[in-house]
Amino acid sequence: MKWIAEFDESQGNIIKCYRKKFKVDRLKAVDELLKLGIKLTKEQIDKEKRSVVLHKKHELNKKKKRKERKLHKQQQETFDDFQDDQFFFIAGYTSGGAPYGVTWEEMGLSPYEEYDDEVL
Repeated sequence: MKWIAEFDESQGNIIKCYRKKFKVDRLKAVDELLKLGIKLTKEQIDKEKRSVVLHKKHELNKKKKRKERKLHKQQQETFDDFQDDQFFFIAGYTSGGAPYGVTWEEMGLSPYEEYDDEVL
């Protein structure tokens, strides 16, 4: 292959350069370079494998955080129906439409102040 014959170590990591040139993932680049007869060290191969594992963990963490943020937002939207600037928790409404429940003052908090679950 012409590209490999012309590759110079001064260009950098052969695996990285191959990945960019041929637009393949890390493990595919390692596999193809080995098939082309390029000698790669165990350390080079292990480094690429670790990078793939770390990337997958990172993506899973991002997905988990997005899911948690979405759930928190849904919970907050639901909870907002039971809160206003006077009441920490609106338990219900009188027949005349006046809210009743636990006020922010009774909770020892300012309206919409952040609190720990331990306060509850």
